[in-house]
Amino acid sequence: MRPLLLLALVGCTAQSSPGGASLVLDIPNGMLDPKDYATVEITLHEPGGDVVRSAAVGADGRFDLGDMDPLAAVSVEAALRDASGAVVGYGRTAAAADLAAGATITVPVRRPIVYFAGPSLTFTPPNTTVWHGAQPTFSDLSTDVALDGSTQLAQNAVLVVAAGPQLYAIDQGVSGTTGALTGTATIRAVSTADHMLAAPLAGTLTGAVEDAAGSDDGGTLVVGTTMKLYVIDARPGAAAPIREIASGDFARVAIVSGPDGSIGAVAIKNRVSTTSATCSPTAELWWISGAGGEVTDARLVKMGGFADVASDGGRAWYVDACRGELGEALPTETRAVRTNLASYGKPTALAVSNGQAWIGLERGTPSPTLSLAVVPVDSAMTMPRMLWTEVQDQVVSATAFPGVERRLSGRSAAFTQLEIGAGGDYLAAVIAGDFHGVRVAAANFPEMDIVTDELRVFDTTSGGSVQRYRSWCDGFFTVLSVNDIDDWSCTNGTGQTGPRDGLEHRISSMTFQFGKK
Repeated sequence: MRPLLLLALVGCTAQSSPGGASLVLDIPNGMLDPKDYATVEITLHEPGGDVVRSAAVGADGRFDLGDMDPLAAVSVEAALRDASGAVVGYGRTAAAADLAAGATITVPVRRPIVYFAGPSLTFTPPNTTVWHGAQPTFSDLSTDVALDGSTQLAQNAVLVVAAGPQLYAIDQGVSGTTGALTGTATIRAVSTADHMLAAPLAGTLTGAVEDAAGSDDGGTLVVGTTMKLYVIDARPGAAAPIREIASGDFARVAIVSGPDGSIGAVAIKNRVSTTSATCSPTAELWWISGAGGEVTDARLVKMGGFADVASDGGRAWYVDACRGELGEALPTETRAVRTNLASYGKPTALAVSNGQAWIGLERGTPSPTLSLAVVPVDSAMTMPRMLWTEVQDQVVSATAFPGVERRLSGRSAAFTQLEIGAGGDYLAAVIAGDFHGVRVAAANFPEMDIVTDELRVFDTTSGGSVQRYRSWCDGFFTVLSVNDIDDWSCTNGTGQTGPRDGLEHRISSMTFQFGKK
C-alpha cells in the first residue's frame, strides 16, 4: 500500500501533503486553548489493534507523524504534552473514519479540566442556616494550581456534564431547609473557549437530577433523575430537545457509542445502597438503544446489586456491589468477567478507558477504607493493581486554641463519582465521608459528627496525588457541656487544600472534559 504522510496544524485546517492525509487538531481559539505543548501523541484505534505515534510540535503548530499504510475504520485520540510529559490538551474523534490519501480527520482538543458542582449553605448568626444553589468549581490540571474554590463558572448549577468537546450545566431549585433539589431542572451549554453560558435549552426535567453522561460528538446527553430517564438532543435547532425514555429513579447512566456513530445508553434504576451493612440486590440494569435519535428500545436487562456503569469503545460495563463483580452489560443479558472483587472490598464505582477498568472499592471494617484498583476489562486472571488505598479519618482544629486538634474516626466513606480523564492519564474521584468523635471530658472535647466532601485527582501511572480538595466540612455537636470547646474547623491533610470562606459546597456531580465514566 502507498504510505501516508500525516501533517497537522493545531487550531486550523491543514492541507494534505501530496498523496497523503491530514490530521487536524481543532482547539476552541479562546482563552481556554491548550498552552505550552511541546509534543503530540496520536493513538489510532483500528480493528486489528492500536497504532501509536508521537512527534514534536513546531512553532507553526505543524507536526509530522511519518509514513504509514492506509487504515480503515480508525478512531483517533490525541494528547498534547508539555516538556515534562504532562497532558495539557486531549481529544478524540466521535466516530471511526478511513485514513486514506486525501482524507482529513479532525480531532477536537481541549484542556484537561475537571468540573464539579453542588449546593451550598449560608449561616447567619445566631442560628439560621439556608441551603442555596452555588456556582460550579473547576480545576485546570494543565496549570498546576492548587484549588481554593475561586475558579468558578458564572452561574449556579447542581450538575455539570461533558459531552466530548462540549460542556453542559444543569440547574435546579434547592430547598432552603433540607438542601434537597426541588422543582424542574434546566440545561445550558457552556463554552469550552471562555466558559460563557448559553440560554437554556427548551423544555425542563422533572425529579431531582442525579447523573448525566454525554456523547463524544457533543450532541446528545442522557440524564437520570429520581423520577425519569431523559435523552437530550443538544444540537442547535433541535425540535424537541428533551425527551423522556423511561420512568423511575435512575442514579447512574453511561452513553454507549457504536463504531458507526450510533448512540445508546446503559443505566441503573433503584441503585443499590453502598453504605448499608447489608446488600439487597434489587437494583435494575437497563439498556437503551438508539438514544441519539428516536429511542428504539428501553428495557430491563437484569436485577442485582448494581452500583455503577461505564462505557468504552462501544461496550458497556458494570460493577455489582453485592456480588463483588465486574461484568459487561449487553442488550439482553450480562456477562460476568470478575467475580472475586469482594476480597478487595465492595466495588461501588467504575470508569473504563482503552480496555482498562478503574474500580472504586469500599471496606467498612475495622475502619472505613477506600481503594482504587486497575484491571484489564477482558481478563479475569490478571491481579488488580492497587493505585491507592487510604483509611478515612478527619482531623479538626479548635479555632480559638491554636495547636489543639483531634482526630475523628470514620463511620462511613463512599465514592460518589469516578471518572477517567485525558485519555487515561488522570483519574478523578469524589469522596463523601462521615466522621464521629466521642466526648473527652478531661480535654473539654464535645461529642461531634462531621461530614465532608472531597475531590481527589490521581496520576494513573504512579498513583500520586495531582489534586486534593476538600470542598465541604460541616457538623454538629451531639453532646456539648458548658465548658466544652464549641468552635472547630476541619484541618487540611497532607497535600490537601480547602475553600476560601463562602466558597464551600457539596459535590453532587463531577465531570472531566473528554472524560469517561
